[in-house]
Amino acid sequence: MPSFQRAFPSFTDSTLKGLATSMINLGALLGTDKFGRRRSITLSCVWLILGTALQTGARSPAYFYVGRFFTGIAVGALSSATPLYNSEISPTSIRGAVGSLFQFSIEVGTLIAFWIDFGCNYIGGTGETQTEAAWRIPLALQLVPCFILAVGILFAPESPRWLVSKSRDAEALRALVSLRQRPEDSDEIQLEYLEIVGQHKFESEIAALEKDPNEKATGWMASLRTSWRQWAYLFGSAANRKRLLVGVMIMTFQQWCGINAIMFYAPQIFQGLGLSGTTVSLLATGVIGIVMLIATVPTVLYLDRVGRKPVLIYGALFMGTCHAVIAGLSGKYEDSWVTHKAAGWVSCVFVWIFTVGFAATFGPVVWVLCSEIFPLRARTKGLAVSVSVSWINAFIVGMATPTMLDNMRYGTYIFFAAWCFIGAAYCCTIPETAGRRLEDMDAAFGDTSNSSEEDKARMARINKEIGYDKYQMGHLSDSKSEM
Repeated sequence: MPSFQRAFPSFTDSTLKGLATSMINLGALLGTDKFGRRRSITLSCVWLILGTALQTGARSPAYFYVGRFFTGIAVGALSSATPLYNSEISPTSIRGAVGSLFQFSIEVGTLIAFWIDFGCNYIGGTGETQTEAAWRIPLALQLVPCFILAVGILFAPESPRWLVSKSRDAEALRALVSLRQRPEDSDEIQLEYLEIVGQHKFESEIAALEKDPNEKATGWMASLRTSWRQWAYLFGSAANRKRLLVGVMIMTFQQWCGINAIMFYAPQIFQGLGLSGTTVSLLATGVIGIVMLIATVPTVLYLDRVGRKPVLIYGALFMGTCHAVIAGLSGKYEDSWVTHKAAGWVSCVFVWIFTVGFAATFGPVVWVLCSEIFPLRARTKGLAVSVSVSWINAFIVGMATPTMLDNMRYGTYIFFAAWCFIGAAYCCTIPETAGRRLEDMDAAFGDTSNSSEEDKARMARINKEIGYDKYQMGHLSDSKSEM
């Protein structure tokens, strides 16, 4: 916007523009999930309020950078706590659909944000008469969903799995009753609750075996050593390293497929493809919000039936093909868009088609997969590593894209196409997780530790102690009688 460029003329430099854009991703590296899923979400909103206030009132680049950084801390924590919470409260049969709602909600927010920007672009005019309200109002409006989320999450149940991991079993049972809307003594509630409790007891006993019996640390030192054992557990077995590699790699491919280059710099990209004027490029950018929102809907409805793996493979191939078409047209016409307007519009259409492919595949599925592949004992840390890698790569993409567009030009799209095709090949190697309970994910990653006779006996003993076998037999008997 002209008024923004007048307020911060230094941001016209491609490097500083990249820094201002990607600062949010750098802050996101610090976002963590320390205080339970719900409380982490609320505390994240405090960072978001602070960051939004600094950006909205910024009179110098320094305030804007710091505001972006604080907002990034909130985004980092929310991008970990939210999909984790969605995954842990969901029944197995619809876990993929509920997890996909995370990306669907992002698309709703993106759609609203794009069109708010487009409308506010007219405040005071679209040229030299444009006022600073044109960009300060959109930034300030981030506070509205922030307050809704901060207050609304307080009325939602805490994750039963997180409560059990903190030995708050009675609260976990009440949360499960609230989530499933079934009587506490129903077989459905009791079976799911006992599955969660049994898995936690099993992992706790394994952890106790690994603990030094002579350890006498208390307080923060005990917490530090517990945390160290959790990290050691995450990296300690081949199966867990495979889980971590999957999380890291698909988060990397999600960023290097080029989506954030498109989302952050869409107006500049559309101008580079031949569209003239800020208003026209913002209008074209607004279309991205519409098509991405529509494209996410089928994934929400059908991901649990189709599976994670094929969606990722075909999505990567689809996105790579779109980049290749844009690169071909740009390579031929980028110096003569004025006389080849049709080619310019075809390129813009393929940008829209690319975003459809992302919104239907890598957008929602990567978050669903990363939130479900890690064992309970290392779930938060495994997701934190995956998400941190995502934000590191997003920061690099945000920093590099303006310079790439200025220097590599159409080669930028060839570069992203290559990443998409490599990503498709890698996704052929990952296991399918659809239809599996979170407690049964070990088998998908070749973790054979639970198949040993000792561990089988331990799990059988735990199930007997907590009464799981009784409810399971009763549930099976009821199912047979209904048949």
